[in-house]
Amino acid sequence: MLIGVGLGPGNPDLLTLAAIKALKESRKVYVPGKLAEKLVSPYAKAHILDFPMIQDKKELSKLWEKNAEIVAVEAKNKMVSFAVLGDPNVFSTFSHLKRTIEEKYPDIEITTIPGVSSITAQAARTNTSMDSSFVVSDGSPVNTKIILKSKHPEDVKKTLVEEGFNEFIFARRLFMENELVTGEIPQTGDYFSLMVAKRGKTRVNNKKIIYFVGAGPGNPGYITVRGRELLESADFVMYAGSLVNPVVLNYVHGEKLDSFGMKLEDIADVLSKKVNEGKNVVRLHSGDPSLYGAIIEQIDSLKKRGIDVEIVPGVTSLFAAAAALKTQLTINGITETLIITRPAGTTLEKDSIRELSRHNATMAIYLGTDKLRKIMQEVEYPEETPAAVVYHASWEDELVILGTVGDIADRVEAERINRSAMIIIGNVLAPHNFKRSHLYG
Repeated sequence: MLIGVGLGPGNPDLLTLAAIKALKESRKVYVPGKLAEKLVSPYAKAHILDFPMIQDKKELSKLWEKNAEIVAVEAKNKMVSFAVLGDPNVFSTFSHLKRTIEEKYPDIEITTIPGVSSITAQAARTNTSMDSSFVVSDGSPVNTKIILKSKHPEDVKKTLVEEGFNEFIFARRLFMENELVTGEIPQTGDYFSLMVAKRGKTRVNNKKIIYFVGAGPGNPGYITVRGRELLESADFVMYAGSLVNPVVLNYVHGEKLDSFGMKLEDIADVLSKKVNEGKNVVRLHSGDPSLYGAIIEQIDSLKKRGIDVEIVPGVTSLFAAAAALKTQLTINGITETLIITRPAGTTLEKDSIRELSRHNATMAIYLGTDKLRKIMQEVEYPEETPAAVVYHASWEDELVILGTVGDIADRVEAERINRSAMIIIGNVLAPHNFKRSHLYG
């Protein structure tokens, strides 16, 4: 039998009586370091196991297996303890050891004795009252939620299922008389009830699917909740080169690959190979995938390989640019029409910018900063019509350049901006004679 023993935050006075009893009765006590060894020393001789702080997953796996074997040999016929600072089930070395032993030595019984964790210890030291929901994180994906005071667990479960959680445990009156721990979620609970929800990686019906996610305009805070969840849980993410802010990639904990310079067939081959290996796969595009995202060719190629897709929309750079300009793109009394287009180039033989400009609507032009002067010569807006170029909308180095159709090219060239910018033309940029919206009476 193996017992995970929580030693508390470090003060020997905060060890529990149950922890001390287990340490005294164990035939062997293992610890992950000298701090734990010192706390254990009044009650038992501790054996330190080596758990170095390294990132190499293969090396870590070997170390877990080695240490698991050492502990398992003793735990097969005797009661042994593995004592850790804090609580053994909260961000603990014991959790990794427990998982490895369960995989390699399933006959060994494992239990834990809770300890005072650093979470509650900090509340005592910082005088922080945690009387409403709070988040504790080490930066890894949030795949577990604990709902306290779960008085309506069945209703809560329905909401959590929509968020992607698929494993649930209901508990009532833990460590008290009439304790209940079950996987059956009841309709009602009480003040002493809680529910544990976990988000597993199982794919419904093993359906092969790749998620096309819009990364948003650049600011990592502008990605959708669904998009971030998919990035955090993904085993493999292929992203659209420098168009995606590298900070957004910090949400990714799996393998990453830049698709810059890759041909369509190569992209489809890599994506299909990864999903066929059973991995959760995300194709990450900048902004929103549906606007100049070049996704249809990819989707068609994947469908021919028997792979489905789900598209998760994102905030497009146009809307981030409008936010930076602090205006609306359609304003009552000025224009109710927004035209989104792009100039001719490598992948477009002829554009309709001149014809579209005759509508005198707001015009948003993607992928045209390097052709800005030519665009301004072609449009049929009056030269005094307001125009703006927003470089890297929502990024840390965002730059807003204001001018008119007649001078915006000079202003942008002076700033040496020739890419990654949104062009907006129209009187909504200087709304002097707008009408009050009917929404406000």
